[in-house]
Amino acid sequence: MIRAIQGSFRPSVDRREFTHRGSRILRSQDEANSTAFDNDRVLCECQLDPLRELVLRLESNHTVTVSQSPSVCLTMIAAHDSLESQKFYLGEALTTECEVLVDRMPGYGVCLGDEPVRTYCIAVVDALLQSGNPVPHDINTFLNEQRDILMREQQDEFDLILQTQVDFKLMEEQ
Repeated sequence: MIRAIQGSFRPSVDRREFTHRGSRILRSQDEANSTAFDNDRVLCECQLDPLRELVLRLESNHTVTVSQSPSVCLTMIAAHDSLESQKFYLGEALTTECEVLVDRMPGYGVCLGDEPVRTYCIAVVDALLQSGNPVPHDINTFLNEQRDILMREQQDEFDLILQTQVDFKLMEEQ
């Protein structure tokens, strides 16, 4: 199934997590390692090739049917006004969404940008995480490995930012 979607893939510059139509947050039962990144954020921000390989392995063990093929749409981005304590809409964002059935269990994928392959992969993983059955070991291993990679990248970026900070105590001594 990925091969059919693969041709229309264009990488997105900005990938973030958000909910769409009240969709569930992607979570498995094993979340001891999820301090900074939950599963949906990991799936949206990880490298596409390892995610694609995971889903190809999952497709060989499960029956996957596409209910709604990946399509581009506009989604309203909600925000909270802290001054007036009410919700308002910042505007619209280009998103890609997809719905699948994995062994007759529904899965939904959405991500920011035009990313049909990633959205399909997210939908397949969502169906398996939300099925109520034990989460396949491949998925937990993948999520934990990718979460660790993303946390290291975030820490490296933070360390680079810290190098640019000015220490005013040192400036006073000179």
